[in-house]
Amino acid sequence: MNAFAADPFSVPTLAEVQLDLYTTDYRVSGTVATRFTRVADVLNQAIGSHLMLEHATISEYDDPSATLGAQQVYVALDEVLLTIAATEGEARPEMRIPKRPVKAQIAMPPFRLTGTVHVAQGSRPADGLLSATDRFLAMTEVTIACALHPELGRTAAAVAVQRRRAQVLLVADDERPDELLAEILDERTAKNWLASREPPPES
Repeated sequence: MNAFAADPFSVPTLAEVQLDLYTTDYRVSGTVATRFTRVADVLNQAIGSHLMLEHATISEYDDPSATLGAQQVYVALDEVLLTIAATEGEARPEMRIPKRPVKAQIAMPPFRLTGTVHVAQGSRPADGLLSATDRFLAMTEVTIACALHPELGRTAAAVAVQRRRAQVLLVADDERPDELLAEILDERTAKNWLASREPPPES
């Protein structure tokens, strides 16, 4: 095997990824040149305060007829509530972390999202959601609803949600965090550990 086969100075291949970005007032659609294929990675690895989209379309929720086309547009990342990619790729090998799925709802006006989030093995869902360092949280198999603008409702295979803009987060299985150990321990050890924490029977 040739240890020098890989060129450390080679330029990573860029791909054109089609994105829909939603703010509180606007939907901006266009393509971005990126080394990543997962929507959350595209946003979390973005450099600078704005994301540049090419061949863009801008529409305003309050006036859907006022659609504007632009060759290039810059969207402030701090104002992006959620982002959907036309296709969702796989994580790069060096970015894969063992995680488990958790059902969740996220309220970020004017949107409400229902779907699945992925948290680190052995952690409580709330800890995995609130303690992560990435700005954008990945959510899969998502249903998006908008009471103010029902026409914005849709489903998506994957969505990137800006964590700090989420006003309410609900998780489905955070009431029995001890049981999560069964997923990282062998069955016998997990049962013994749980049994030791059960209160003694009343005499």
